[in-house]
Amino acid sequence: MQIAVIAVFVAVTANGKIDPANWTHFSIADQLPGSAWGTGGTPLADFDGDGDLDISLSRRETKTAYWFQRIDDSTWIRHTIASHETMNKQLGATEVDCDLDGFVDAVYSLVWFKNPGTLAANPDAPWKAYRYFGNGHDILSGDVNGDGHRDVIAYDGKTASWYDPVQGMKQTIIGGVGENHGGTAPKGIGDLDGDGDNDVVIPGYWFANPGSGHGVWTHHPWPHLAVKNASYGTSMRCWIADINKDGLNDIVYSDCDTGLSHVYWVQNRNKGAEWIRHQLPDPPTAEGDVPGTGSFHSLGVADFDKDSDVDIFAGEQEDPDTYMTKSGKLAMKPTGLKERGVIWEHSGSARPVFTPVVIHTDNPGWHDAVLGDVDGDGDVDIVTKVWNKDGESYHADYWRNDIIVNSR
Repeated sequence: MQIAVIAVFVAVTANGKIDPANWTHFSIADQLPGSAWGTGGTPLADFDGDGDLDISLSRRETKTAYWFQRIDDSTWIRHTIASHETMNKQLGATEVDCDLDGFVDAVYSLVWFKNPGTLAANPDAPWKAYRYFGNGHDILSGDVNGDGHRDVIAYDGKTASWYDPVQGMKQTIIGGVGENHGGTAPKGIGDLDGDGDNDVVIPGYWFANPGSGHGVWTHHPWPHLAVKNASYGTSMRCWIADINKDGLNDIVYSDCDTGLSHVYWVQNRNKGAEWIRHQLPDPPTAEGDVPGTGSFHSLGVADFDKDSDVDIFAGEQEDPDTYMTKSGKLAMKPTGLKERGVIWEHSGSARPVFTPVVIHTDNPGWHDAVLGDVDGDGDVDIVTKVWNKDGESYHADYWRNDIIVNSR
């Protein structure tokens, strides 16, 4: 295997297509239940079947999962899904129809909650909890075995596994190499070797799907660059997408759970056998702000400006943790840093250049953001929540994409 490493730095002036003025912030909840750190989620789906997107999240302190019914952009109503003994350890989550009844369920680590299917008439209807073996920092979804149904993938830092809803959430081990804090959510699943099935990525390695999800998943290296002295050890957010439109899926990743995080796209040159790592420029530091970067615990890839190429979003999380510096590790962010939500705009060329545009600075910060057309206007919006607040409250937030599309 050949690996080349290229660091790409460009000017940080936006070209006017992606502009912070074209993003409108709305609060979903500016005080979540409880007063302590730990918010799991955030599945984004039409849970009540009314044609728009709702969200689910959980709080460790209350050991409870909730869903927030979207009424309009500024009005979201909280409803309780259920409490469960495992909810005091949740982080990742996704949305999958686990029982194939046509209603989207909320899937967390170790437990999934069955959508009652009557939420349109009774939004407070109870959801039944079902245990399964999925355990980990990262929970995501994708079609592993090619049967047309989304499966659940969990990664606990040592081992990745997938769970088949068609077979009652049966577990199949994918594999693992080394130990990480996290590293396959929110979309570390996709076809990297061009054989038509979906492979799975963890930090430094990708696992080739044997064809139907069953059999030996062979692991192959890719040039992940770990942050030295990372706050909680090696951890990343990951997204598989074709960045340069050459027909091969690439790997986009952001460091997370540590200060000094960066964002990269790793170019697939030969169906997973040859890779080139490109570092995106860090976001600009506004006058008077603290330089450096925090934890890019939110990552997403989408055509935010509808110009037929994909842009890259990452957001720094709120988190005041500094205790790990006593053992020689990095703080979660430089003291006084104001968290930023950033979109790196794609230049549109076959050798893409990415320009960082800061769409929001300071609280509310970002943790495990999800992408979707929340308001149904045909573009991609962003929903997120907080993990460990450095502001006044634990919250969930929605940024509406109001970008006006201009021709090149």
